[in-house]
Amino acid sequence: METGTSTVVTQQPLFEPSRLRLPYLNALIRNKQARWAILLLIPLLLLAWLAPILPLSPPLESNVRASLHAPSLQHPFGTDKLGRDVLSRTLAGIRVSLLVGITVSVLAMAGGMLVGTLSGFFGRRVDRTVMAVVDIFLSFPSLLLAIGLVATLGAGTLPVIIAITIADLPRMIRLQRSVVLSLKSRAFIDAARIVSAPKSWLMRKHIMPNTLAPMLVAGSITAANAILTEAALSFLGLGITPPAPSLGNIIHDGQMYLQQAWWISVLPGMVILLITISLHFFSDGIRIVLDPKSRQ
Repeated sequence: METGTSTVVTQQPLFEPSRLRLPYLNALIRNKQARWAILLLIPLLLLAWLAPILPLSPPLESNVRASLHAPSLQHPFGTDKLGRDVLSRTLAGIRVSLLVGITVSVLAMAGGMLVGTLSGFFGRRVDRTVMAVVDIFLSFPSLLLAIGLVATLGAGTLPVIIAITIADLPRMIRLQRSVVLSLKSRAFIDAARIVSAPKSWLMRKHIMPNTLAPMLVAGSITAANAILTEAALSFLGLGITPPAPSLGNIIHDGQMYLQQAWWISVLPGMVILLITISLHFFSDGIRIVLDPKSRQ
């Protein structure tokens, strides 16, 4: 930046979204944790989205004569008490879980970056007001808060997404605020202020890009937690309501048959475990690739 005859050199952002291209993608693919996550997630994603054209029974089609059949070539995950194919229902439940997890993660990241940046950058009265509201929400366990919100909003995919987003948003706001507070004391921010750079330009060009890396890591963890929360809500009968399949209500349907038909609950539960472990591996890979200290 130049003012008159003097020149002030500002430090480049540690991470620029415009540079998130081949170097970062190649490094992410080479990372061991991210590679394991991709190897676990890609087959599940392909099976879930290609399920309608696969030779499987529809997830809502019942056949009482095939009730509680063990896993076989015809029904790889067995059947439930109504003779419905558990694999077909599990794949439909994966689609619901991923929809909830990704949507909650994107909404929580966007809201957390916006509110957290305003709170940390402007400080004073804005910061005190925002943090007071955030502390109120953080005083409740996220699952308990989500249960209360779903009980108020009603069951269904959209109410579940709204409830989990509201429950996870305060943590994203607090994370973004802490990163912004640490950036405000950096030399390149002071240099930009010396030349009277507009606050909106500072936030857009320097603050927000440097907070994207930790928020991406937190976003992938939020997606995993949202999938677990949705499964818990559906298991309790507050999330996705039957007969629509969800991993949580599939596990709930099989809890009375654990001794004679363990596959109804155990196999969808293992799918939830694989998805959440994969997302945590992926978040660790993102952290290593985008954090300069981890790369060193």
